[in-house]
Amino acid sequence: MSNMKRRQFLGNSITVSAGLFNAAYVAALRAAESDGTLRTGKPAKDNMVLPQIRLLADLFVEWQMDVGRLDPRRTRWATWASKRNSYPRLVIGLNEAYRATGIEEYRAAADRMAVFYLGCLCNTANFHPPHFGLGMVMYREIKRNNPKVIDFDDKAAALFEWMKPFVWDKGSYYRNGYPGGKMPDAGNSCDNADAGNGLVAYLEVKKRPEVLDSAEALAKYFLSEVRPGTYQGVWSSKLGTWVVAPTTQDRFEHFSDVSSREIAWGYTSIIAISYLTRLAKFTDKKDMLSGIAEKCVASMKWQFDACQFDDGACGMSGRDDKWLGMTAGAIMSYLRVRDAGYLGEKDIARYRPKAQAAREWLLENITAENLSSKSAGYFRVTGRSHPKPPDNVAWNLAYTLEILPRLRSI
Repeated sequence: MSNMKRRQFLGNSITVSAGLFNAAYVAALRAAESDGTLRTGKPAKDNMVLPQIRLLADLFVEWQMDVGRLDPRRTRWATWASKRNSYPRLVIGLNEAYRATGIEEYRAAADRMAVFYLGCLCNTANFHPPHFGLGMVMYREIKRNNPKVIDFDDKAAALFEWMKPFVWDKGSYYRNGYPGGKMPDAGNSCDNADAGNGLVAYLEVKKRPEVLDSAEALAKYFLSEVRPGTYQGVWSSKLGTWVVAPTTQDRFEHFSDVSSREIAWGYTSIIAISYLTRLAKFTDKKDMLSGIAEKCVASMKWQFDACQFDDGACGMSGRDDKWLGMTAGAIMSYLRVRDAGYLGEKDIARYRPKAQAAREWLLENITAENLSSKSAGYFRVTGRSHPKPPDNVAWNLAYTLEILPRLRSI
């Protein structure tokens, strides 16, 4: 597809509300198909969510520079700074969109972004275990699309080596690499979950025993009760999920004037459930398997019981404000624990309707109007959470795209 025709098609499709799937959208799609500008490898599998998939995936492609990074001149959710935690989620979302639609443009965009992200990582003070873990996720995504490509094997091995200096004798296993309040390390649960998620992504490509050892050692942090002011663990039996961190930090992304050891948020729940349910496929430690099942089920329930509004939307930390990404993440978490075999019939009977309600709200609210607004994916209720920093807004939108092809499986 030529660059001009690609942009013309993207412009046509983005201007239409995905919730309506009206004649203008269909006309734009058919016009691109008929003149050969839309290349597909296979037909779309699910027409119910096709317009929403196209709307988001086309935006992500449109936001991208030729080198693979997001262009701040094209979207307010990108900056020239080095914060790119949304990129691995965007890559996963684009790949899921490709598998659902067969549109090669999405896979090509995912590969470009993955290569860019891996190219940025190096062994300097600017990068820490979560970055290296996210790089391992990029490596897995490249290998899924290009199984014969071995050019990044050494880079993935290097990422694991670069994580080793961050290992310490505290319960968190890895240091985040930056302080948290008055404590020497932040111990942020979502960052350590990203590190663990990356280790398991690496295992899915290369089954290295020492990588499994590290993934299991890190998992103990998520299976141990929090003791504020220490790095013993991050699980809160009181909350029924993981705290943001066990430290004295009281100001962090999306929130201000709240203690990180007294609050939970969707990021950790979503990422940790992904990490631990996938680790369960590799470990043979019975106590760990039991702990993973117990904690993941409880945390999934927290996303719905503590965070879901009456209309199906989910908040970030309780019923604060409505987020597309947090709603998508709750559905992902339900599917992950269900597919892992952790839910009994009573739990499925109770939480499937909640996931279905989340699905309906999600589909109704993925619109061109919202995605082009100054608070894309965010619907203010209390204002306790904030649609910033920009990269995290893109992160939430990426979660939204990732779940769309799976909505029928609820």
